[in-house]
Parts: sequence; structure tokens; C-alpha cells
Amino acid sequence: MASGASSSPPLSVLSLAAVVVLLLAARGGARPPHSLRGVRPLAFDEGYAQIFGSSNLALLRDGRRVHLALDESTGAGFASQDLFLHGFFSAAIKLPADYAAGVVVAFYLSNGDVYEKTHDELDFEFLGNVRGREWRVQTNVYGNGSTHACREERYDLPFDPTDDFHHYSILWTSQRIIFYVDETPIREVVRTAAMGAAFPSKPMSLYATIWDGSTWANASASH
Repeated sequence: MASGASSSPPLSVLSLAAVVVLLLAARGGARPPHSLRGVRPLAFDEGYAQIFGSSNLALLRDGRRVHLALDESTGAGFASQDLFLHGFFSAAIKLPADYAAGVVVAFYLSNGDVYEKTHDELDFEFLGNVRGREWRVQTNVYGNGSTHACREERYDLPFDPTDDFHHYSILWTSQRIIFYVDETPIREVVRTAAMGAAFPSKPMSLYATIWDGSTWANASASH
């Protein structure tokens, strides 16, 4: 991105509210909770820590809403303080109104900092939007560092994700992974014998980030 005066406002601001983690039995059912009412989301300081972005992360509503900003110098991100083995992970996310191709927003689970060559990862990624096209979200599944099984799939969204908050959720058990947009399942990965170690099976941290991926995201958005 072009350089600008240090006093310039952030280029994009991502809002996350009600990040919820429900730990489920490894053999739990494939359905998410019918309602998250009554489930108290942790305040930011109770369960998360900033990992980059300095002043580009702002807390609102007693730490129960997070704004992540992208400016000319950096994006921002945070991670859970704990590792999780299975569970239901959900965030209410509103994308920046000026969101454009090149801005990458991700809500994901990963253990890449612990297992560099055999990491597991489950992603929701927004790769920006080309004006005039439908919005799309990409899901990624990596198990044990595999680059062959599952991988990326993309889905058209039936709404503009910059207009309001929508829930993006991942249900991860020992036997299956389901991605949800609001309460609609958009992708299911069922563990099979043929997958071997390529099914995510090690504890992971929960992350949310916004960053400048201009070259990569613009190329991805064009397909």
C-alpha cells in the first residue's frame, strides 16, 4: 500500500463481537448449540492476548468487542491464551465498510507456532472484494502439515458482510469439522481412514487477524 502521513487514519477497521468458545466432548454431536443466548463470552483480557499491531487493536464494551485496524504500516491480530482440543468456536464479525481486495481478514485455529512442519489449521478467510462481484468466504482445512487433503473451498455469501454482524463458526470434534455462516452449515469434513494423519488432531489456539495481502489476495479474488 502507498505510504502516507503518520497521522492518517486506519484504512480498514474490522469489528469482532461475542467471540465464543464452547468445549465439547471429543465424541460430541455434529450440530452446534441451537442458541448462544445465556453463554457469556469472555472479556478480551480474560482469554486473549494481542500478537501484533500495537495501537491498531482497540477494545470496546468492557473488552467484549474488538476493533482491528489496518493502516499503511501494519494490521493487527490477537490469539487465545489457551490451546483447545475440539470445541465450537464462533465470532460475530463485521467487515470494514471500505473493505477491498488485498485486505485479508481471518478467524482461525492453528498450532503452527508449536508444530512448524506438521501444523493443523482451520480457517475462515475473507480475501477482499472486487467491486461488482458477490462476496465470498474461503474455508481452509490443514491436518499434520498436509497440502493434499481437504484444503481450500470458497462460498458465495448471500449478504454484504460489511452491513452488519454475522456469525462465523467452526465445530471441530474427533470425527468431523463443520463450518457455519450464521446457523447454516456451508462445509463438512468427515474423518475417514483414507485421510490418515491429515485430519486436524492436535490442540490449537484461536486467532483473529487483519493484514495486507495485496499480491496474494488480489490474485485469489480474481478466480
